[in-house]
Amino acid sequence: MRKLITSIIMLSLVTGALAAQKQPATKRVRDNSKITRVKKLSAADRAAIRALDERFVKGWLKDDVSQVLSVFAADAVLLPPGSGPVQGTEAIRKYWWPDDGSKTVITSFVRHIDEIDGTTRLAFMRGTAALSWTYEKNGQKSSQTSKSIDLLVLARASDGQWRVVRQMWNTLPN
Repeated sequence: MRKLITSIIMLSLVTGALAAQKQPATKRVRDNSKITRVKKLSAADRAAIRALDERFVKGWLKDDVSQVLSVFAADAVLLPPGSGPVQGTEAIRKYWWPDDGSKTVITSFVRHIDEIDGTTRLAFMRGTAALSWTYEKNGQKSSQTSKSIDLLVLARASDGQWRVVRQMWNTLPN
């Protein structure tokens, strides 16, 4: 009886092994690209992104076009609510500072950053903003306010500095 049980077990093992050999082998895809470990953002990266955003906010408050645009990569894209994409710093300048004789002055800009995360190469910043501004065109002046949810995607540039590559926002009820 013992020989019979041993024979059955051996037959089961051999049958199982043969069945496994008949299964199609998993195809391995060779990737010749360099595999690197992804590193999370450091405290220094988070501080640099906060400083970049602070420069952006201060630029708006000083009405400093160059300072505001300096936070963007040359091919950055704005995704404003109710509008199509605005690509490149020159298009961004024309979007925020149009050549139509109008003048917008930001009088208050408060940003609350809720989250900064990502890797040492690509990161995002999410938060809210409250803005007040005056708008003047053809001798007519008005004051306006806005609250928004903001999402910025940032990439580390070749010089090691963070730059905004995408910015989108959605207005909130005041």
